[in-house]
Amino acid sequence: MRNFVVRATFLLLVISPVVGIAASPREMKPVSLVGRATQFNHNPNWRAYYWREDITFLLKDENSGKTWRIISRDVTPYEARWRLGPTYLGLKVNWKAEPRVKVIGVQGIDRAPPAFYDLKLDKANVATAFVVLVEVKPRVWKEFYVNNWFHKWGEEADRTMHAFFADKKPPYDIYGWIPGKRAPFSKRSQQLIKQHEGAKIFRGFVRSTKDNPFGFELEVTHLLGKDPKTNRSKLFIGDPKEIPKLDAIRSKSK
Repeated sequence: MRNFVVRATFLLLVISPVVGIAASPREMKPVSLVGRATQFNHNPNWRAYYWREDITFLLKDENSGKTWRIISRDVTPYEARWRLGPTYLGLKVNWKAEPRVKVIGVQGIDRAPPAFYDLKLDKANVATAFVVLVEVKPRVWKEFYVNNWFHKWGEEADRTMHAFFADKKPPYDIYGWIPGKRAPFSKRSQQLIKQHEGAKIFRGFVRSTKDNPFGFELEVTHLLGKDPKTNRSKLFIGDPKEIPKLDAIRSKSK
């Protein structure tokens, strides 16, 4: 793909500590697609102060016959220190063989700004992938890519994504702003958040529950933010080894 890599400019040196987080769309529709991946492109590139990587490919859905442009979500760096998603699992895939893949995501462009490098995108035919699974043998699927950042997509998409991630282990851990509109936090998680005034972002898991009408809750494992006394970035709770650092993960998606 010509001109796929866009060079970072000096203006990017003054961007916010958190980039790659799309403003929450009000109503995005969930998609579940299965078909063969063609024209796969993997793009690791430098953006001001961290390495990001993106993927894109075409997928002709076996159910509808419609061809979709699949794009990934951007990395979410926080405080120039942590890399909060997405996760590439290191699965070795022969993309030239046009493998059969399954994509769970939303229709449209869930990126800020709503663009993907120099590609001309028709939003009606674009899906932002949150999970890409590859059929490694008949009816056996393995994760290649998982987006771990949760925010508000719309009622139907919210329910679909929470249901897909619910009651699973990594790589289905999620990150998000604590004030964000998602499933409510569990009682234990609410107590942890109250104890750490400077916490801004959480890592945790989606759990099924009968304790609220939505049917899901968030169980917090990590809290990140700034120490109110020093104004320095801080991991308040959780194992630091479980939070990827910026530049610690590169080029696993080939």
